[in-house]
Amino acid sequence: MPEQAFLKGIQAYWDALGQPGQPPELGDSRIDAFVDLLHVTSSAEHGFNLLDLIDSSYAGIAVGDDSRPWRLHWAIQVGEVEPFVAPGLEGLIFLSDTIADPEGNHRVYTLQDGVRGDVEFADLTGVLRWMTAQVRHAKGEHDEAELQQIQSDATTSLDDEWEKGPTSALYIVEELLDTPLFEAWDAISRGQWPLVESDGSSPAVEREDGWQRRLSLWLTRRFLATRTLELPEEIGVSDMDAVHRSLVEHLIDFEQAIHAADVPRIIEDTAAGEDPHLAAMALAWVERHDGWRTAAVVPSPDEEDAFDDEPPPFQHTPFTRKLLSALSVSLDRMVEKGDLELDPDRKEALLMELVTAGSDARSVKHMLKKITATLVDSEHVEEIYPSDDKIKDRLREDLGG
Repeated sequence: MPEQAFLKGIQAYWDALGQPGQPPELGDSRIDAFVDLLHVTSSAEHGFNLLDLIDSSYAGIAVGDDSRPWRLHWAIQVGEVEPFVAPGLEGLIFLSDTIADPEGNHRVYTLQDGVRGDVEFADLTGVLRWMTAQVRHAKGEHDEAELQQIQSDATTSLDDEWEKGPTSALYIVEELLDTPLFEAWDAISRGQWPLVESDGSSPAVEREDGWQRRLSLWLTRRFLATRTLELPEEIGVSDMDAVHRSLVEHLIDFEQAIHAADVPRIIEDTAAGEDPHLAAMALAWVERHDGWRTAAVVPSPDEEDAFDDEPPPFQHTPFTRKLLSALSVSLDRMVEKGDLELDPDRKEALLMELVTAGSDARSVKHMLKKITATLVDSEHVEEIYPSDDKIKDRLREDLGG
């Protein structure tokens, strides 16, 4: 009966659009048949259309462009949903899950201006019935009351256990939209990083339906919390589909650039690319990045005589100011725990010594090593009780390394 209802739904939608004859042969699975139906009827008046997605969103995300929906299209692709839209319903995007729920149904969600919409469907049959009613309403064959009655019958509130975690497509999409990948790219261009806490969850390694999108969400969250990418031992990049491999490659490029303090390849490629808007934003990204990495520590010619043989004063960058603040909190924490003894009057001098040591490190690991060694050997510290490794662990926790 469910299969027959789905086929009748296809026929009803086809007829409502005024298409001649019978629907052509469509895909074998329900989701493939549904997508094929949207494709072959895309030119029909009042017909629903598949959303034309951006091929790759990573360049727009990396340079911080907000003129196009890079983040949304990225989340849709990684979330493995088929998006479609309808004329006359501006701002409303329908997301059909390509992964079936335990009953074998493909749920359909909506996003209204990037936020979860009120219209949802438990299966493709329900959405076809509603789409048919929308077409007939647009053609004047259903009045508003009839449309609302069919909508009430066809829609449902999706709030069961399936929707409470990463089994749900909408959960994946919403969580991806909430991850600060966009903000991280901007922050690293300024020598900063968004505060992200690891949720402590384990990666999805069981090869069940939807495992790749669940793993991609976990990898993105984990990367933003640790600034490192590490696939589970059970998973290889070659095991993943193209959209998820692209995410892994993007995060690898990002990680290498962070730890080498280099301009990422994607920024360089975009700066040299054919899109003038993105190229300009990429060049601005490079300028910000170079600004904090190479901030002048040598006085201008007019100032040189004032120092004579004394070293020039330390000149802060956004990165060193953030590092100074984090180190200050870390030192207070270690003093409170009894890890070290420090004369409060010498704290400022110690902080400058540590920031100077860490400011030109090649990577986060190198920075932790240099700061630890400087702290252990500093004449500004009266006593240090834990081992060097323990001190490094304390610093790693406090600095987010």
